Amino acid sequence: MSADTDVERAKAVATRFWNHFHAQEWNQAEMLLAEEGFEACWPQSREKFLGRSNFIEVNRTYPGQHRIEIQDVKCEADRWDHTYSVVTVVRIESKMPDGKDLKLFATSFFEIDSDEKITSITEYWADCYDAPDWRKHLVERY
Repeated sequence: MSADTDVERAKAVATRFWNHFHAQEWNQAEMLLAEEGFEACWPQSREKFLGRSNFIEVNRTYPGQHRIEIQDVKCEADRWDHTYSVVTVVRIESKMPDGKDLKLFATSFFEIDSDEKITSITEYWADCYDAPDWRKHLVERY
């Protein structure tokens, strides 16, 4: 198997993960996570989830309704360790129980092993907002 094929397979694992989250297919998403030693970190709130079931449960019970759209997926292989580092950017639109609409981005760093299992995820969350007036003249909106 070629290195390029392995990289594409690792990217496909991360893509399937987000597609399962979007569809709320929690059992299928959990099967993509390593059974032993999986951990996920949310640095902004200083939370670490040990074990795949804890991470899936926090997402299964996260309040609101969410639509997830993959914006970008990149991958780099570690030829010595036979692991893959995948970075995804997703846009999330949420309807919260209090009626608020949230729009945000998540940048996620996945470590995927040679068995195509996600061994760790570190996620950073960023709210969407309009550029402040003081710098609007310096940028082009897209």
